[in-house]
Amino acid sequence: MMPILWRYLLLHYLKVLFFCTFAFIALLLTLRLEEIAHFATLGPQGIYILYFTFYQIPYILPIALPISALISSIILVKYLCKNHEMTALRAAGLSLQSILTPLLVAAGFLAIANFYVVSELATDSHLATSLIKNELRSINPLLLLSNKHLMRMRGIYFDTLGPSRLGESASNSIVAMPNKQTRRIQLLVAKNLQASPMDFEGQSLTILSILSKDHEEPDRMLVENMGESSTAIKDFAQMIQRKVWTLNNDHLKLSLLLCRLHEGNELLGKAKAEEKPLSEIKQIQRSTNRIYSEMMRRFSVAMAVFTFTLLGAASGLSIGRNQSVKKIILVTVLSALYVAAYFSGKGVDQLLEASALFYLLPHVLMIVVSLWLVRKAVRGVE
Repeated sequence: MMPILWRYLLLHYLKVLFFCTFAFIALLLTLRLEEIAHFATLGPQGIYILYFTFYQIPYILPIALPISALISSIILVKYLCKNHEMTALRAAGLSLQSILTPLLVAAGFLAIANFYVVSELATDSHLATSLIKNELRSINPLLLLSNKHLMRMRGIYFDTLGPSRLGESASNSIVAMPNKQTRRIQLLVAKNLQASPMDFEGQSLTILSILSKDHEEPDRMLVENMGESSTAIKDFAQMIQRKVWTLNNDHLKLSLLLCRLHEGNELLGKAKAEEKPLSEIKQIQRSTNRIYSEMMRRFSVAMAVFTFTLLGAASGLSIGRNQSVKKIILVTVLSALYVAAYFSGKGVDQLLEASALFYLLPHVLMIVVSLWLVRKAVRGVE
């Protein structure tokens, strides 16, 4: 049987934690409304918009849990101190360590659950949202042309000089794309482009093509003027889109990430044994470092639930009647430091030592500060 004290503390801790988590998910979803609205402009059915919205939750949950754990532990410990329940428990012979143990045990299990979310569920949702976006873009040529990253990969330039509606129409448009046969650039100028469910239509079109294949011969130019033109959407999308799938590290579950790490280490060892160029070895080393950095990022996010719970419980302890704001400022500074270090670690993921420092050092600082605050409370120092 679970002791009464454990049930009492866990009930209050988890109740506030789940309420705060739900509130933060709702709040952070509103911050992603712009991305959801942009997805809605791609023209999906209502059920896909709902799926896309639900896929955002695994992104948000690993961030919401540590913040909720911090708030929940602060509120609980301050409540115990304010109502003198902490004093009564300590007078009954319980130490601070034994009082805080239920919270830390629960936080440990939540950290394991958070690691599962960030390493398994979030990767699935990230990949699923990317696949849905690519599928919707592939069936709408105007959306495909508006994808600047994909157009750069294909060497295509697209711009519209007149009014346009994303995914529906574009006026005074210019499209320049390479011709693999002649190794020249083809130019398309259109007064109006419009995408319907089945066809891609254009009005007042001018197409400029180079017919010469031999670079030594003078270029022969063909200019075509058309009043109207219609092309099947699938044919136009296949002409533009090159389906090259690149799975980033944050798309992979832990098992697949470990397989990629094993493969990278084998390639690195082989490159060193064959004395490959230094630039190639460094490139492989950077890719391997990114995998290690991604693993440390996931561990850092998961560990944050435990660390923030410990920090909140330690900062919530009060002995005197006067409430000091020093601890609140300390918690705010450490939380801001963790967030800044987290994003800094993502920015230098190719540098293993630097990313490890950014991901792990804030946890060490928060644990040290928390133990220092608990030690001060045990000694009766405010």
